[in-house]
Amino acid sequence: MKKTLLLFLFIFAHSFYAQEYIFGKITSEQNIELSGVLILNTRIDEKAYSDSDGNFMISAKNNDALRFVKQKFDRITYSVKSEDFKNSIKITLIKSVVEIEEVEIKTKLTGNLKEDASRVESVRKVKLNKEIAKYITQKSDPLILKPKAGEFVQPKGEGFSVGKVSNQADQIDLAEDFLEILGEDYFTDLGLKKSEISGFIFHVMSSLDLKNAYKYGYLKGSDIAQFRKQAEIKINDFRKLK
Repeated sequence: MKKTLLLFLFIFAHSFYAQEYIFGKITSEQNIELSGVLILNTRIDEKAYSDSDGNFMISAKNNDALRFVKQKFDRITYSVKSEDFKNSIKITLIKSVVEIEEVEIKTKLTGNLKEDASRVESVRKVKLNKEIAKYITQKSDPLILKPKAGEFVQPKGEGFSVGKVSNQADQIDLAEDFLEILGEDYFTDLGLKKSEISGFIFHVMSSLDLKNAYKYGYLKGSDIAQFRKQAEIKINDFRKLK
């Protein structure tokens, strides 16, 4: 009996210590720490998320492919190397470029160079203004907003009211963010059909405090953790509603 127990403990200890982990930090091009980044080990389908300081930990083996996903940033895939198990790795995500749609001329040209140029320019301005309006709603980089030496800095205080500031995101925006970050597989693993995922996301969101996410237009790592915790609780209630 003792031999059997010792053999079991040996196998368990060997299995535990054989598991290897990758540690790292995720930042933007401006060296700003990024939270809520999804890290996926594509070989074993294991997921992890970066914390508020951009740090993460995930199990992996040599040559595993780690995928890093965050909304409004280009996705990248990192191949694990043997030295990565000895030193923390640094991942830099690049913000996605806003592409301006090519202008399609649908109006009939008159042959008058000045008049035709005016028509084309009018169409171009409308499309460009839409893209600019979309771009400026994105969160600005704190380093860009930081005043330079010698610039005037507005003193902090109560100031004056300029009316209500509109939110940068609505319920549908955040629901799409939760789906993109967590992935469809997360919800199907809970036993949901694809047609039920959207309804379930809204059901869970109704119990969360997302004021800052609506205000600033993006989810933090704490929002994702809060959602996952409530999803485990609410899944049974949601099934009863069906």
